[in-house]
Amino acid sequence: MKIAIFGAGSTGCFLAGELKLAKLDVSVICRPRIKHSIIENNGIRLTDYQGLDQRVMPDALMTGINPTLNKSRNESDYKSDIKSDNNSGDNEQITQFDVIFVTLKCHQLTSIIDDLLAISTQQSAIVLMQNGLGSLEILQQAFKNRNQVRQIFQGITPFNVLQQDNASFHKGTEGVFTFETCPQTHAIDTAMNNAQANISCTLATDMTAIINGKLLLNLNNALNAICDVPIKQQLSQRKTRKLLAMAMQEWLKVCKQAHLPLAQFTKVKPRLLPLILSLPDSLFTLIAKPMLAIDPHARSSMWQDIHAQRPTEIDYLNGAVVKLGLNHQVATPVNSAIVAGIKKLEQGKTISIDEIYLMIRA
Repeated sequence: MKIAIFGAGSTGCFLAGELKLAKLDVSVICRPRIKHSIIENNGIRLTDYQGLDQRVMPDALMTGINPTLNKSRNESDYKSDIKSDNNSGDNEQITQFDVIFVTLKCHQLTSIIDDLLAISTQQSAIVLMQNGLGSLEILQQAFKNRNQVRQIFQGITPFNVLQQDNASFHKGTEGVFTFETCPQTHAIDTAMNNAQANISCTLATDMTAIINGKLLLNLNNALNAICDVPIKQQLSQRKTRKLLAMAMQEWLKVCKQAHLPLAQFTKVKPRLLPLILSLPDSLFTLIAKPMLAIDPHARSSMWQDIHAQRPTEIDYLNGAVVKLGLNHQVATPVNSAIVAGIKKLEQGKTISIDEIYLMIRA
């Protein structure tokens, strides 16, 4: 089974590394900067808050759908490929994959439709790994517009990954990859369970509730970017926890009004999370101790995007809450203010938690 990770950044490289630990055939399609870093450091380094430390080399590294893939694991072969990035590969056919994990952000999907069609067949499984809502509908409509049929599935990453120097990717919170069940992901699940490495994934038949439940937790991505501190430090401050609690309450109200299913990702039911987050610091620390069992340096992917001056996925996270709130007559002033705050950060301006509170009151 040939697997591709399309748009491998922090999450994609960590996924590629785990798939290689399961001894699967993995090609990584990524930015030239990431490709060169992996080559120069002899592979992808995986670390986590529990002591994992492994380095693995993908079977192929690509900076697009250019079919010139270096199958050899020889380091010199990879380095020679850096010099031939512009090789058109006209004499070779484009590689088609059995599974394609798409780890780009939602707003980038429309730009890769032709690439996805080129490297897949009607029998391929295209697995969307985006945060937030909307990726499935974007791809379904795009393929329909081109009169193409593809098998599209969904997955989530319920943990935080921080990209570090030397092609190192650090998992800072608990959880394992979750994939929608299909023959290909079932084979991946089997390979991970059989691998002599402490890796695993979970499979699900219905991703709707899982995607909605994951969004409840992902509402913190933007707040972490605004706070500009590690997640653990952010959660230790009641002022920012209360803001997260209010944002969550709005999504819970939208789900109730729209009759949307919501999966449980924590040890308490989703409706209790805002209550726990709003507790005084001493009580929160006591009750939510497992919630704070995370790497002290872990930050959200949106924080990483802001600091790299990249567009964020805010419209598909807090922005999706606002949009659905409008559709179902549920007020969402907290998420609206958070969206506005992130838009300011994307423009190079500054924003603070106090300013978010003022925007909500306004």
